[in-house]
Amino acid sequence: MGQGCFSRDDRDKHIITRGNVDGIVSAAIFLNRFPTAKVTFVTSPTAGAKVLSLDTSSDQIYLVDIAPVPDLVETVRAKMQSQSLTLIDHHPSSLAVDCTTLVKEGVSAANVLFHHLLPEVRLRKLVAVADLVEYMPTPLLDEEMRRYGRQRVDQESMVLDFAWRLIIDDDRFRYIAAKALAQGVWPSQVDSVKRRYIQVVNEKRWPRALAKVDSSIKVRGPLGIMDEMDRSRTLYGFGTRALVEVAYRRGCGYAVMINPRGKYSSVSVRGITQESVDLGRFVEDFTSENGVDGGGHPKAAGARIPTGSGELFLDHLLERVS
Repeated sequence: MGQGCFSRDDRDKHIITRGNVDGIVSAAIFLNRFPTAKVTFVTSPTAGAKVLSLDTSSDQIYLVDIAPVPDLVETVRAKMQSQSLTLIDHHPSSLAVDCTTLVKEGVSAANVLFHHLLPEVRLRKLVAVADLVEYMPTPLLDEEMRRYGRQRVDQESMVLDFAWRLIIDDDRFRYIAAKALAQGVWPSQVDSVKRRYIQVVNEKRWPRALAKVDSSIKVRGPLGIMDEMDRSRTLYGFGTRALVEVAYRRGCGYAVMINPRGKYSSVSVRGITQESVDLGRFVEDFTSENGVDGGGHPKAAGARIPTGSGELFLDHLLERVS
């Protein structure tokens, strides 16, 4: 589909999404349809709610892969009368949002956005990359693997996933990458992406991250836990992904990372097996009684909890998964 039928000035449109592979591909899809649109990458749904609250100029705002935590629900309610809001997600939530909501399970958020916006068909291969990184065995992924070969899609997924992790907070890189990918090229065909991927590989960041997790992980029943992280013990940008990999190799059903950040600790929890409990619901329940805020999806959730209540969190999670 060509660009001629679209508005030449899309600056009234804004996508707020995550800074991972799914978010970068979602931004590429959005920029293919709306080349001059505003793009903001955020680290959490709470951060997404803050960005949304500050945007008073965009006519249309898309919230992609932003779980509807209470902050977001409240902000959407306040903005609905003045702006058009669309929530695109790939996991259901127990919290209802007062805006257009498109949710489809079993695919990446980029996949949902692709089928909603219908950009150029050559971006299908990027949706396959997002599906693969999100562990979603979709028909689209199968088709693109048959078209290009499983090894090519695997490799391109690794290229993009490794590249953004070189400097975690570099949103300028994310935007430049998304803008280039919007042309329908592979990640390895984007110079800035390829350079960063090569640097991550040459510095052996992935095996070093796995080794560090391997030496620090604690296993309690089905939980693989890292709860003594601090800023001096880096995982070279791989964070929870490295923990999930090691926890899976150890036969754990869940991976939990607890990072003390002064008064509060940030918590990330991932379900590794098909039959995991609804972690988003668990985190909502826990933080409503014991924490600050939190939420997420059935297989991936995050929270802020008072530093010192990590053991309580783990006890409650063990009780729930048992």
